[in-house]
Amino acid sequence: MLDSVAVALAVPAGNARLSPLASSLRVTTEWHRPLLEPLLWRLREEKCAHLWQPALAAAPAAQAYQVFERMLTGGRPCTVFTYHLPNGGRDEAVAVGTMSPRVARDSPEDGIPVLGRTYVLPEYRGRSVYALVLRHRLGLCADRWGRRLLGVHMGTSSPRVESVFRASFPGRVVRIGDEDIGDAGVVAALLGLTAEFDRQAALPVPPHLAHARRLLGEYLAHGADAVPVAQALPALGTLAGCQDAYRILHQFLAALPDLR
Repeated sequence: MLDSVAVALAVPAGNARLSPLASSLRVTTEWHRPLLEPLLWRLREEKCAHLWQPALAAAPAAQAYQVFERMLTGGRPCTVFTYHLPNGGRDEAVAVGTMSPRVARDSPEDGIPVLGRTYVLPEYRGRSVYALVLRHRLGLCADRWGRRLLGVHMGTSSPRVESVFRASFPGRVVRIGDEDIGDAGVVAALLGLTAEFDRQAALPVPPHLAHARRLLGEYLAHGADAVPVAQALPALGTLAGCQDAYRILHQFLAALPDLR
């Protein structure tokens, strides 16, 4: 029997409305092959900037679930959320997404989780399903890390997805650069920063670090268009001993070698 629960949703930001599907959408963290496999077949056929798509497309459809298992067990630790709805007496997966506590397997500390690998079936797009599954995972981040949550990262090639993330994140969002994710293409790397991060960043630093702080402040206020990450990272490194927020952000950015 499938172990799933109703999706608990974070309160929408601003004037955003919940989708009519919200009351019936359920989620499971089981890797349930009969539920996931049809969705993986659809993803395999759709050329898009999704990290799983190239590997799925390169293998026969019959091996899609095995490809999925290999990618998940070989990558950074994460939880897979399969979102599903009742359809004609059976469960139909309509979206999948992941949440990783750290951006890389060898990152030493939590504090900036990653929301990734989200895919919504085409026939459910335009019905706020993406907003539902995004807010669900944002709520889980807030519940799990509490005041230790400094930021949430995601990457996307879709202006619409970026807009939904900016509208849903309960803080400010900055584009920290563009990330090359290999065969899947290049995505805008977004980082939502929490009030706790900003609280720590507002604390005094030694006078000799004032220039580094100003440079980093420009980067985190206006993004990579104002300050390239190649300039922001060394400045951040000099500040890493001042606050937990600087140290953990430095670990995070250093683990993204393909960020430009």
